[in-house]
Amino acid sequence: MIIRTHHFELSVQTFGKPDFPPLLLLHGFLGGGIDWLEIAQNLASTYFVIAPDIPGHGSTRPLQKSPTPHTTYSIEVVSATILELLNALKCERTFLCGYSMGGRLALYLALCYPTRFKAACILSATAGLQTESEQKARVLHDEEIAQKLESMPLSGFLEFWYHQQVFASFRQHPNFAKATANRMNTDPKEAAASLRGMGTGAQTPVWDILSTNRLPMSFVAGERDTKFVALAQEMHVNTPFSSLTIIPNAGHVLHYEAGSAVISLLQKVFA
Repeated sequence: MIIRTHHFELSVQTFGKPDFPPLLLLHGFLGGGIDWLEIAQNLASTYFVIAPDIPGHGSTRPLQKSPTPHTTYSIEVVSATILELLNALKCERTFLCGYSMGGRLALYLALCYPTRFKAACILSATAGLQTESEQKARVLHDEEIAQKLESMPLSGFLEFWYHQQVFASFRQHPNFAKATANRMNTDPKEAAASLRGMGTGAQTPVWDILSTNRLPMSFVAGERDTKFVALAQEMHVNTPFSSLTIIPNAGHVLHYEAGSAVISLLQKVFA
């Protein structure tokens, strides 16, 4: 379905009955709601699963070309867009799960709009960069990536992107070819706008408000993803009412590499 919001025509897939407890799933960079298909189908007998294409991704499109894409695609505006979606679907309080970029977005939503959510599960994500120098360096890095997106053939960019070390175990997974094939409907200019607007460098970090959390919060990482294991551990230590799960024999892309484990975890966390 298409949900019209203030800034975007949001493409959304839903699974299960609307009177079931709602569960919002937020995908990672270059992904789409379709990334959650197996997980959503398995949870549709219990939850009303909502899997949008986050602005900049999939079939979601802006209502008009923005003169300030850094603002329109910021985590603040995208969060407001997600709340518009939940309002349109009449979801007052929602279970929340996000992966990587979607995990950063989910964490921001849970901390800044806690009355709208029942519990949150944050997969392979971070609370942002902790120093100004790190943020400035990452903004420059993200700009280089955005320019590659806009200038390279999409197939070549995807090959470049998924040869990063963080995706090493994902590249060996049987689902890798299928997952990356789904990326071929990416609009490079839209994805670049998302990276400039809500990339890790552009995002306002939320480390200093982790201590305000009052929701049941689960931080999750794959044991092979050592960088994000450390980040999950640090966020857990600084976040009240949180738990930590390290999934064995998995890397960064948990919903593909360890789908069954993620399904079991969500059923436990959101019971």
